[in-house]
Amino acid sequence: MAEPNALRILVVNGKGGCGKTTIATNLAAAYARSGFSVTLTDHDAQASSTHWLQQRAAPLPTIQLQAAHQRTAMYTTRAFQQRIAPNTQRIVIDTPSAVNDRDLDTLLRGVHVIIVPVLPSSIDIRAGARFIAQLLAHRNFRAHPVPVGVIANRVRDNTLTHAKLIQFLECLDVPTVATFRDSALYTRLAEDGSGIFDDVAAAHTTREAREWHKLLRWIDTVTAASHSAQRSGPRAATPHLHTSESAKA
Repeated sequence: MAEPNALRILVVNGKGGCGKTTIATNLAAAYARSGFSVTLTDHDAQASSTHWLQQRAAPLPTIQLQAAHQRTAMYTTRAFQQRIAPNTQRIVIDTPSAVNDRDLDTLLRGVHVIIVPVLPSSIDIRAGARFIAQLLAHRNFRAHPVPVGVIANRVRDNTLTHAKLIQFLECLDVPTVATFRDSALYTRLAEDGSGIFDDVAAAHTTREAREWHKLLRWIDTVTAASHSAQRSGPRAATPHLHTSESAKA
């Protein structure tokens, strides 16, 4: 059972290969580096987040694992196996390579923020559009709307695919909160279970670090707004917040 005061961040898309694990692991590492107690929840049967965390060296800030993809062991309840460490402050949820409507029934429970990474290809753009429409129409989301933000992921500047992605993102009814480059840096960091802020001193990470700061600021802004809306009553709640300008600050 999740800690009641923990912020739950869902990284999700209906299509595999869009970088969900890279986003989830780097986000978990960023929060851990900032001093938060972090749990990384791995729903993917490929267990990529689990493997990343197993490579994480002891000197790096600790991140707890919730291996949600594992089958329940004999004589063990699923509630016990999927328990969250006490005093957890941030829960980052990595999702399977393909997510259907039934999966969303489970994944959307109790989340506070949803992040959807989209790659700059025609196939990924079409798949991303379908998934975002499916997400916003899902009964659990309509019952408990939370902020949704899109990440333009693995982008190569000044290319035709980049231009197509920008055009697509400008048409969405949700904000684009960060743009991450197609960089070998993430592959190198993943090999030892580290994240972008674990290597922030390196000069070539400066641009990427700025984009991660934009993402973190956006999460802070929309969750604060959501909490304020909840205190003000249900009429103040909105299904998704247009905070593109604040994310660009």
